[in-house]
Amino acid sequence: MYRRDFLTTAGVTMAAGMTASGGAGRREVQAAQPVDDEAEPLRRRAMELHRQNVVWVIHDHRPIAPDVPLMLEGGVTGKIYNLGVDIDVEEGIAASASRREGWTLQTMAELDQAERSIQADPKRVLLALSVEDILRAQREGKVAIMFGVEGGKLLEGKLELLKTFYDRGLRELQLRWAVPNQIVEEEDLTAFGQQVVRECDRLGIIVSLTHIPDPAFFQVIEMARKPPIVCHGTASIPGWEKGDLSNRKLKALAALGGVLGIHFYRTYLGPEPSIDRVVEQVDHIANLVGIDTVGLGIDLFPTHGPWKKMQLDQNTPEITWAISHIGEVVRVTEALLARNFPEEDIIKVLGGNFLRVAKAVFE
Repeated sequence: MYRRDFLTTAGVTMAAGMTASGGAGRREVQAAQPVDDEAEPLRRRAMELHRQNVVWVIHDHRPIAPDVPLMLEGGVTGKIYNLGVDIDVEEGIAASASRREGWTLQTMAELDQAERSIQADPKRVLLALSVEDILRAQREGKVAIMFGVEGGKLLEGKLELLKTFYDRGLRELQLRWAVPNQIVEEEDLTAFGQQVVRECDRLGIIVSLTHIPDPAFFQVIEMARKPPIVCHGTASIPGWEKGDLSNRKLKALAALGGVLGIHFYRTYLGPEPSIDRVVEQVDHIANLVGIDTVGLGIDLFPTHGPWKKMQLDQNTPEITWAISHIGEVVRVTEALLARNFPEEDIIKVLGGNFLRVAKAVFE
């Protein structure tokens, strides 16, 4: 049974148990309900872990500037900020899903805007191009922003544009969103898609397999020379309504040293997303393939205007996550401590696993 020394020395007793039917070493997830005098040491220790280690959000769409003070206060080192998605949020899904032109310029414009946001706040924010940049942000108490993109339409079928975006700071590429593109037209990687995966390996761009069809998923697994990720998603847990990664997918991802960033949104965690549901995902994945495969995907995005309409168009009238903003990641850390996860495991979930993948890909 896992037991944290600091809880014992603080006089805190938390419910913890092992399930006999789950096999040796398997944790039983229990909903933690600490009383006030127990909550304070948990919060202090959680914040200490955040201040001492890299805490990384693998997938995010919210504007950079408003998130900076939230991240600094909550001890979140950095995030992958997405420069776009394979539909135009302003135009809407129906109007832009099949469009193939204009994505390069649109993404460049978003990149320019993101750069200006970072450059406007040099004392608190830096652009992360490497693992060392992330570590420097953690040491200096700054926020690290890394550029990613949700879908490959920005390339417009031209491989040379991948190097162009890499030179501008792109370090993560989700191959496809929920609509076809030149990388994955139907179920399989296209010839161009195979070139993109190889070029990402060569340049040092993290490949994300989120949302791609099963055949394409396993084709990337087969050809990858560096660990890929699923930047936001959930495991399939018996009794859950939604889970986009089967056990087979998770095992294949883990075998390559990849990471699944756990999704915090209601369409993945259920109608009432909660920290308990996030922890249940962590526990399930850790017991199935090991803690080294777990990260924080979250997938926060704006909740008003075109983004809200985009959710309505996908039959999601309520926009809710397990946390309300990025600064609340510490609540997940508290919950993992309360359930007696070893601190070394928590550090991996918070950002250590992502750092390992980034180092393998970038170097």
